[in-house]
Amino acid sequence: MWLLFSNSAYHFNGIKIERLVTFEAYRDFFTDPFYWDVLKRTLSLATIATTVTTTISYPVAYAISRLQSQRLKILFYILIFSPLLTSIVTRAFGWMILLGGNGFINYALMQTGLVNEPVRMIYDVKGVMIAMVHIQLPFAVFPIISVLNQMNPAIKEAASDLGGNRWDIFRRVTWPLSLPGVIVALQITFIQTVSAFVAPSLLGGGRVLVFPRLIYDNITSLNWPMASVQAVILLAISLTILFVSNRISLLLYQGHRKANI
Repeated sequence: MWLLFSNSAYHFNGIKIERLVTFEAYRDFFTDPFYWDVLKRTLSLATIATTVTTTISYPVAYAISRLQSQRLKILFYILIFSPLLTSIVTRAFGWMILLGGNGFINYALMQTGLVNEPVRMIYDVKGVMIAMVHIQLPFAVFPIISVLNQMNPAIKEAASDLGGNRWDIFRRVTWPLSLPGVIVALQITFIQTVSAFVAPSLLGGGRVLVFPRLIYDNITSLNWPMASVQAVILLAISLTILFVSNRISLLLYQGHRKANI
């Protein structure tokens, strides 16, 4: 980290790094609207992907936690977590085949009459979003399902005995108690999507420019001071998001505890 910060302070003359402490890379970053546009696009993609992933993950985790058969649970665990055994690059290439103009998804859409011509999904934001959600899904399901599995069944039984229906029990018991898992899922998913490199690079094809890709391009062009500044900014944003989400989690826990008292 110290080397990263040191590089961000040096001068780049367009050809090589000069060991002159100028911090001009910070000035160039904060005064160039191009970098702010890329940062805004990166945060927007990460926020949408995180929201979609967590929205899908919660009902999946909830359904698995409700299964009575241990064999079915193991089967669904394997189905959800087996993609982690495959390289992210391999999964991204798989999505390129599926989402291509002649891919299975476009073929299915055209056969069902939903579209008249292939929908462009690769080298576009849509393909990047689909791949990012798929890649992050196991990381979001795991913390939610771990919290749901640790929930004491006697609490739900007590709520039912007190006259609560299924919706009341979910809204006033299950959901508040599962919030720590939801917040952890949001944190993990956001941190990984905001720093995602493979999916935007392969499925974006250079047309979906995000911050990690920009850092990579600056490193390959030997502009290490600017790459270091961008890495420091990305790290600062990630740490800020973690701090804020942890504070929100603490406030929600305290509010729920007071309500129960």
